[in-house]
Amino acid sequence: MSERYDFLLVYAERFIGVIMTLIGVALVYNTYTNRSAAGLAYGYFLVMGVILTILGLVIVLVKTRQP
Repeated sequence: MSERYDFLLVYAERFIGVIMTLIGVALVYNTYTNRSAAGLAYGYFLVMGVILTILGLVIVLVKTRQP
């Protein structure tokens, strides 16, 4: 693999992690502030938002292995 490809891959992974974190935070915030809109699925959306936030942070913070 070329060095340029590795560079792009690492930053694409970080970008996806940031996007996942932002989506998770927005989901948790909107679900928490407007519980009536979620109805019975309130807990589901809250848990999915927390999982997305944690997964996004892990993707951003963990260093990828360079061959």
